Amino acid sequence: MRNLRIPACLLAASVAASAAAATDPDDAEPGQVPAAGAATEALTLTRSGQRLAGIVTRRLESSRRRSEFSAYGSVLNPEPLLAIRQQYLAAQVQQDSARAKFDESAHNLARTRDLHRQDIVSTRRLQEQQALWQADKSGLASSGYQQQAITAASRLTWGATLTDWFTRPNHPQAEQLLTGQAQLLQITLPANAPVDLAVGKARIQADAQPQTELTAEAIAPAPQVDPVSQGRRYFMLCRACRLPYGAPLTAWLPGAETGQTGVRIPASALVWHLGQATVFVKSADDRFSARPLLDYAADGLDYFVTAGLQAGEEVVTTGAQTLLSQQLKGTASGEGDD
Repeated sequence: MRNLRIPACLLAASVAASAAAATDPDDAEPGQVPAAGAATEALTLTRSGQRLAGIVTRRLESSRRRSEFSAYGSVLNPEPLLAIRQQYLAAQVQQDSARAKFDESAHNLARTRDLHRQDIVSTRRLQEQQALWQADKSGLASSGYQQQAITAASRLTWGATLTDWFTRPNHPQAEQLLTGQAQLLQITLPANAPVDLAVGKARIQADAQPQTELTAEAIAPAPQVDPVSQGRRYFMLCRACRLPYGAPLTAWLPGAETGQTGVRIPASALVWHLGQATVFVKSADDRFSARPLLDYAADGLDYFVTAGLQAGEEVVTTGAQTLLSQQLKGTASGEGDD
C-alpha cells in the first residue's frame, strides 16, 4: 500500500502546483459559479502526470439523434399463449379426425346409393348411411367452429399477429418465445403519444439492470389500452433479453419530431459538483479546463450534448473525477491563502 500512496501524493502536488501557477489567486472570486458552457481555470498536467493519473481523452464527432420519448413496460409470461396454442392444436387434431370420418362416411354413402340403385341394399340401409354421413358432417363443422372461437378469443386479447404465431405449427417466432431464445415485452405509450406514431425498434433498459441496453422490435399494437393511463400498448420482441417474467423496464422510442445535432460523450466523461454536470476539455497537450453543461440528455449508455461542446474538441473520458478533485483542492487552497 505504501508504494501506491507515493505516486498519488506526487500527482496531487503536481496538479495543485500546476493549477496555482496557471491562475492568479487574486483574480478569483470566491463563491462565483461559472455559467454553463463556460470554461473555468485551466489545470496544467504534464504527459507523464497524465499517464500516472490514467487520463484518457477522446475527440468528439458530430452526431445526430432523432427525438425520443420514454415508455414503460414489463416482460410478459408466454404461458397464456402456450395454453392457446395447445387448445388450438388439440382442436386441429379433432378437426382432422372429424374430416377423416366425414370423408369415409361420404365414400360409404356414395357406394350405398350405387348399391341401392341396383336393388342390392334396402332403402333403410341407405337412410342409415345418410344419417351417419349427416352426423359426421355436423361433427366436422363443430370442430371448425371450435377453432374459430379459440382464434377469435385470442385476437381480442393478443391481436392478430401473436395469434397467428401461436396457432401455426412450428412457427419460428413462437418457438423462440417458448424455448427462451427471445422474450415478449409489453410497452405502454404515454397518453399524449402521437396517434400516427410508427413504432419500430426501441432501446430497452431493465430497471434492475440500468447499465445494460438491449434492443426490441415492435410486433404489433395490443388490442387493449392501459386501463389507468389510457395509453396505447405495444407488444415487442426482444431476442437478447433474458429477464425474469414481470420485470419492469423502460423503453426509448423514436418520436415524430426531427432529430437534433450534437455530440455524444460516454457517461464516464461527466462528473458532478453541487448538482452541476461538468466535463473536462483538453485545450492543449498539458492543459485541461472544466466546462459545465446544461443541455444534455441520457442516450443509452452515453449522453447526447446539444450545446456546450463542439465536434473536434477533446474531452476526458477517464480520469475526470481526479481532475475535479484536484481543481477543488486548488480552489480551497486559494481561498485559504486569502
